[in-house]
Amino acid sequence: MKTLFKTFLFALAIVAGVGVTSAFNESKTTTLVYSYNLSTSTGAKNPANWTLQTSPGSSCGTPGSTPCKVSFNSSEYADISAYLEDQHFSSDAEVAYGPGVISKD
Repeated sequence: MKTLFKTFLFALAIVAGVGVTSAFNESKTTTLVYSYNLSTSTGAKNPANWTLQTSPGSSCGTPGSTPCKVSFNSSEYADISAYLEDQHFSSDAEVAYGPGVISKD
């Protein structure tokens, strides 16, 4: 009986250790928000025309055909370059309708 109890405690300790280790190894993800710097969609595929927002920023106003902001999870894309590259937009105008994009007039 004592052996069974010791085996149970040992197994419980292993399970607890694995749980604690995996909790510490979980990667932290955040939502990244980039704002588009230009007033027309021309240049929207160029990462240099986007700025990482560190504060909430302003509203985009009336939806339209020009990108305003894009948001995505850092576990999906490391930055705006990775996002734009992965979307395979065929034109700058398509960016305004991409996943996570808020457009403006």
